[in-house]
Amino acid sequence: MNCSIIPLTPPYSFDRLLRRLETHPDTQIRVNKEKNSLERVFRIGLRPVLVHMQFVGSLEEPVLHYETQAILSTTDQQLLEKMIRRTFSADLDLSVIYEQMRAEKELAILTERFRGLRLMLDADLFQCMVKTIIGQQINLTFAANLTERLVTLAGDPVEVENPNGEGLIAFPTPDAVARLTVEDLRTLQFSQRKAEYIIDFARAIVNETIDLERLWTMGDEEIITYLTSLRGIGRWTVECLLMFGMGRPDLLPAADIGLRNGIVHLYGMNSKPNENDIRKIGEKWAPWRSIYCLYVWEAVGAIKRKEVFDL
Repeated sequence: MNCSIIPLTPPYSFDRLLRRLETHPDTQIRVNKEKNSLERVFRIGLRPVLVHMQFVGSLEEPVLHYETQAILSTTDQQLLEKMIRRTFSADLDLSVIYEQMRAEKELAILTERFRGLRLMLDADLFQCMVKTIIGQQINLTFAANLTERLVTLAGDPVEVENPNGEGLIAFPTPDAVARLTVEDLRTLQFSQRKAEYIIDFARAIVNETIDLERLWTMGDEEIITYLTSLRGIGRWTVECLLMFGMGRPDLLPAADIGLRNGIVHLYGMNSKPNENDIRKIGEKWAPWRSIYCLYVWEAVGAIKRKEVFDL
């Protein structure tokens, strides 16, 4: 068993991260809130690897312990640690961002209420894009259900011992999704177009029309231009990929309904702002607009969960 430790950049809120997973369920993750731990599947190449993680320490002295029973080469072990660091935003320094957020009285409260909250990214770009396409214009619950059905249909089961006897399933590979038919997804309650978009995207990767690894060398707008050439992928979808797949810090998905609702609450507006209004408000959030958006979304989530939270 490979056991390792990753010091995390404080502040780091384990509670907020795990709580966010409750409203953003993932079939590749099993959470144990009592132990501040989770199990998550990562792919090293095509191989699914189950990783056990436990958050220890405190908000100001956070540490992540992780271990896997998989036998990994030194190179694969290094790759896994890099993936974990990126996925859990281990090296993000929130103190610089908080200093800027406190300049706006409407947002200053968020730095205290949600102290230590940070983006948790998808484990790879393919699953992030597919999940984002699934989530287009539907609510989180239905999107999670559709994602679970896709993973169950085409993913790779991972052997895992647990009291409930329930295994985790690795997200399907592009090849596995490319082999599906639209009818396969329609039986799972996918719309005709959404099924087509997902399969088309997978086939574009398999056919090497799209090279996801190339994205890491490209700028945000370059990536948006590159990917919106595909049917069913618009600016909002790519912005979500940049934010939740790549961890790019300065994205503002102005078309997002949840973001618009949160801004209405935070700024005490009488009417919902349009996309241009959102972009204007977000100008002073640069170069950390992705993190600002996360905190606005978390405020919306806190209100829905009826947490004690005065705006």
